[in-house]
Order: sequence, then structure tokens, then C-alpha cells
Amino acid sequence: MNKKQTNLVVIAHPDDEILGFGGTGAKLVKNNEVVQPIILCGNVQARTLRPENKDLNDNIISANQYLGFDTPVLGQFPNLRINTVDHLDIVQFIEKQILKFKPNKIFTHHPGDLNDDHVQITSACLAASRLFQRRTDVQPLDAIYFMEILSSTDWSFPSVRTTFKPDTFSDITSTLDLKLEALSMYKNVMRPAPHPRSIEVLKGHSAYRGGQCSYKYAEAFQTAFKRGV
Repeated sequence: MNKKQTNLVVIAHPDDEILGFGGTGAKLVKNNEVVQPIILCGNVQARTLRPENKDLNDNIISANQYLGFDTPVLGQFPNLRINTVDHLDIVQFIEKQILKFKPNKIFTHHPGDLNDDHVQITSACLAASRLFQRRTDVQPLDAIYFMEILSSTDWSFPSVRTTFKPDTFSDITSTLDLKLEALSMYKNVMRPAPHPRSIEVLKGHSAYRGGQCSYKYAEAFQTAFKRGV
């Protein structure tokens, strides 16, 4: 029996996996693929209006289970201070997940995001993703993609860092409502419009991305690496 295709979603904070990949991930699960989130700052101690530990953990489990994602791996790196951690520690943590889950594809943050946790994790993730080229016992990756996280990717400054340039679009017309419902399971994450993490803006942005590729609603990604055509 062929192994299911596995998609590793390597992100900084609880809710990033839904904001950037929720609709696509739900679609892939329906297509019998595995979505495995790796959330490096699992405790998000510095988050504004953070729920109590049990409530936060329940939010994480509920949102991911709702979309059919596998139970997230929660790292204990300090959010909003991950730049204080030795880069090698972050790389090696991600490498362990690659060895354990044997992904075909990796989805992670865009290196130009405003949030520095995202930037640090992207850098470590890209270093870790080359593991298959350093070890013969690791299966090659098919692709690595950058995702966009509203209130970070869209808030970046183009004069400072490279901006998000989508080249791959995923039709989430049938799964957008699932994504929005999963986000609602994260307490105190969503905001009133016109904040980017509002239902109105998320839905409008999905329509905008869909309009770029003739889908009703879409999520967009930027290719970092793709093996073959």
C-alpha cells in the first residue's frame, strides 16, 4: 500500500496553521492526504488576551481536529522572542519532525513577514529542509511553499524585506467556511473588521486571490522549492 502524501505545516503560533493553510489543508485531507502541523511557539505566553493553558490547548485541538488535521506538535520556543534562541536548536527541532513524519511537502511562513518569529522559523525551516540532501536515509521533498498570514505577511514593508509573490493558488471554494469555523474556535484571535483577522477581510481576501486564478475563493502560496515538473 502506498504511503499517504504528508504535508508538514511548520509555523510559529497557534492559529497560523488555519490562517495560512486552513482551506487548502481541509481540501487535502478530503483527498486522503495527511496534514501535520508543527507549532514551534506552542504556549504563546506573550499573546494578548491569551486564554488559560487548558483553554488554549483545547482551542488548538478543536480547530485542527475540525479540519481533519493530525494532532499538532507543540514546541516550547518563546513567542515574540524566538530570536533569542540558538538558531541551531530551532533547525534541529524541525529536522526531528522531518525524520519522524517523512513529509512530501512543507508549508511555512514567508521570509518577508512583519512578525519576526515567522522570519526566524522560515530561516530555520529552510535550513532543516535540506536534510534530504545531507542524508541518504531521508526521502527527498517534492516542494516547499511559503504561505501568507494576514496581519503579518500583508503588514510587511517592501523597502525592508522581500514581499510575498504568489505563484501557486489553491481552490478553497468548498472549504472556506470550514476554515472560518476553525478560526472561530481560537478564542480571542479574530477581530472586528477592518482588521485582517476578521471574517469580512479573510473572505474578501480569499475572493481576491480567487479572482487572480478564476476560482471563487483561493489561498495563495509562493514556491520556495519544487523538484521536477
